[in-house]
Amino acid sequence: MCTAAFRRVSENNQSTLTTNALELLKLLKREIKTPSNSLAGFMLLSSVSNAFLIGIINSAAESVASKQMNWQYFVMYLLCLSIFFYSKKYTQDRSSEIVEMVINRLRLRLVDKVRLTELATLEKYGTSTLYARITQDSTTISNVSTVIISSLQQTMMICFTLLYIAAISIWSFLIIVVGLGLGLMSYMNHSSVFEAMWQEVSRKETSFFEKLNHILQGFNEININRRKNEDVYNEYVKVNNALRSHRLKTSKMYNVTLMYTQILFYLLLGAILFVLPRLQADNSAAVIVKVVSSVLFIIGPIEGILYAIPGLARANNSAQNIMILEAQLEEELKQQKEQQINHHAPESYQLIPFERQIDLRGLEYQYKNNGWNGNGASFKVGPINLTIQKGELIFITGGNGSGKSSFAKLLTGLYKPAMGQIIIDGTDDGRGGIEVNPRNYQQYQNLYSIIFSDFHLFDKVYGLEHTLDPVEVNALLQSMHLSSEKTSYKDGAFTNIRLSSGQKKRLALATVLLEDKPIYFFDEVASDLDPEFRDKFYYEILTELKARNKTVIVISHDQQYWNVPDRLLQFQDGRMRELSKTEVVALVSSMISKHG
Repeated sequence: MCTAAFRRVSENNQSTLTTNALELLKLLKREIKTPSNSLAGFMLLSSVSNAFLIGIINSAAESVASKQMNWQYFVMYLLCLSIFFYSKKYTQDRSSEIVEMVINRLRLRLVDKVRLTELATLEKYGTSTLYARITQDSTTISNVSTVIISSLQQTMMICFTLLYIAAISIWSFLIIVVGLGLGLMSYMNHSSVFEAMWQEVSRKETSFFEKLNHILQGFNEININRRKNEDVYNEYVKVNNALRSHRLKTSKMYNVTLMYTQILFYLLLGAILFVLPRLQADNSAAVIVKVVSSVLFIIGPIEGILYAIPGLARANNSAQNIMILEAQLEEELKQQKEQQINHHAPESYQLIPFERQIDLRGLEYQYKNNGWNGNGASFKVGPINLTIQKGELIFITGGNGSGKSSFAKLLTGLYKPAMGQIIIDGTDDGRGGIEVNPRNYQQYQNLYSIIFSDFHLFDKVYGLEHTLDPVEVNALLQSMHLSSEKTSYKDGAFTNIRLSSGQKKRLALATVLLEDKPIYFFDEVASDLDPEFRDKFYYEILTELKARNKTVIVISHDQQYWNVPDRLLQFQDGRMRELSKTEVVALVSSMISKHG
């Protein structure tokens, strides 16, 4: 049954896995810019000194047996041992430095590509996949790459030991080489199967991260719903057990290979003990003792290499995962580059000129395969035609899934429109103005400060920390009802961000106000605020921003405050319409009368 399984998997994966068998070495070769000749030299020195130790030990043992102890062997032994120790230590230390340099460069480059890509790309690949590649896969490579250096060193030592055996007995050399060759062929015959199984382990680990993320990121939701809590946990247990089962299955199959390898060594020793004397009669006893001791000396390194192979296979899969992800991100960035998007250009740090208005003309965005099974009809936002005047205060409302948040990402440039235009400071008759395009999208996005419903609270006011006055920042925090006991601004950072949800909202609000951008977009900011601060937000903060000629757009379901904005927009099924003043007054009056 195992043989049949081997054959089926091998046939299915042979063509694909052959090209990927050396992904780890390919990655390391690509990332190590300057080859370390000293490392190669010390690896060679360590291997040669190790082989010399075997010869010295055999010669010294022979002299002891003949009762003619030669102290030169002792001196040579100490000298070779010292050279071996120093060269091996240098090899391990230097290889660790190189590997950590490679991992550091990989992580920096991946994160750099992630931060420069678009939100749609991030959503396409998923945070769990990105997290697994940047953390788990890179750590796997880091842990195993030093083993590669050690395995190479052990391989070189085995080669020199085989040369020593060849010098004392060519028949022993041939027996051992044939035996090792058969063992290597047997392993290579199954290597594609092992690689496929470790790739499946990698996929299951990514799924494991996704289920674990449901528990950690969805803690509030599962904590208040016992049935949901159990279902989420049971799903996590199922994925965890599947991962454990597949790991165990892979390990057991690999253990069988290791057992066959160990049996092969004993067969080699048996051949040397029982077959070699018939092939080499002269001085066979002395030769057999030397050959057996040499074989016993290399059993440890060979087993070390074999035991390292599962880790190497996992690291190979990790390297493949990283290179695939990086290639995908590179392709995304290449498309941006073809559109002449340059995130590092000096003008990308500037704001696009905005003096009068922003015109949205036929703006559309479409999600693909939005159905529950991936085959449903896609959801479309738009077309949207809207003019936003500088200094306007606009509220947006609508039910869940109506398109509000998608519009927010579309307006702020996080989503790129499938159709339509964004024109800055055009005329009412549709002439002139600056069209937002791939070349100036970053400048357009720089106009905005945002707080979305799924906002992230930073520990610093990044981008401004060197220009802020701590006294002014702490005064603003006080105005946000955040006392110094809760948090304060000190040494360029907030002293505490482990706050309640309402306090986090107020701290986030303070940080975006410090950015002092022309346009503010708030998505349900008031939802977690107490009634007193909610009044402050709608009646004071928004009014003050409007008085400073800031353009403010707020997603809000608080109908009692709908008389505050200049305009009220309503979304339904991806379409937008503007409510008239009469409709707004009626809705607010109904709300007030309903709640007294």
